[in-house]
Amino acid sequence: MLGTTSEFLAAYRESVLPDHLFESHSHAADQLAWIPGGAEVRVAESRWQVRGDQFVWIPALADHEIQMTGAEETFSLYIDPRLRLRQERWDRPLVLPVDPVAGAIVLSLCTTRAAEGRLQASLSLLTEILTHTVESYDMLTLPTDARARTVAEAVLKDPGETHSLATWAENLNVSTKTLLRAFRTDTGLTYAQWRTRARIYAAERLLAEGLSVQETSELSGYSTSTGFIKAFRSVFGATPATYARAKRGPRRQVPRRTVRNGDDMTWPTNTGDR
Repeated sequence: MLGTTSEFLAAYRESVLPDHLFESHSHAADQLAWIPGGAEVRVAESRWQVRGDQFVWIPALADHEIQMTGAEETFSLYIDPRLRLRQERWDRPLVLPVDPVAGAIVLSLCTTRAAEGRLQASLSLLTEILTHTVESYDMLTLPTDARARTVAEAVLKDPGETHSLATWAENLNVSTKTLLRAFRTDTGLTYAQWRTRARIYAAERLLAEGLSVQETSELSGYSTSTGFIKAFRSVFGATPATYARAKRGPRRQVPRRTVRNGDDMTWPTNTGDR
């Protein structure tokens, strides 16, 4: 669905399958993407598991791909690079927390056709918020080492799997120390820390879908709810039940259709890829 457009902006809401892949591509415009269901995102050499409460900033011409991990819709603003904020950090890919007001602005621009005055006011406020938003460093970075990546992708596919790192090392014909070093070097986390985050991020999605704490605990690889609650609190600062109640709420209904092009839109260049 094509929302607000102007000479400098194109806003999209797009329906997607939960496992949809936007293959490697780039755009002539800067992209601010919000994927409430979460996604695995690669921009240049960086690869992240991004949560639903985070924006991804993708500078113009940066090669990227996006793999959905349960998402049913995406929201993207494609912005003329001439409007890019002057802080140096906007020249590189970023992950940012979704401020509630910023999220509302993006949702509005992607689902309605704002008049010029409202568009300017919306962009002005969004720019002010993003200027003062602190970059996120708590997204799940994926290892670049091929062997460690194999382990990481298996955990993401099945967060409840229980193989030890020693078992993985044996299966991959590599030493446990090599895998440990790869995770630490590529992600900044030990394997145990990385797996905990992967499980908890997966659990967040399950809770948002309405599963109980007990069901989510079991599917996320925890033998007891107590251990799961403790791990969840260490990542999100709240119990699973409290977090789920805060996240759930009335869901805004928008037409379930996708528009790929519009007569009043001149970019992004690769209109088949988001």
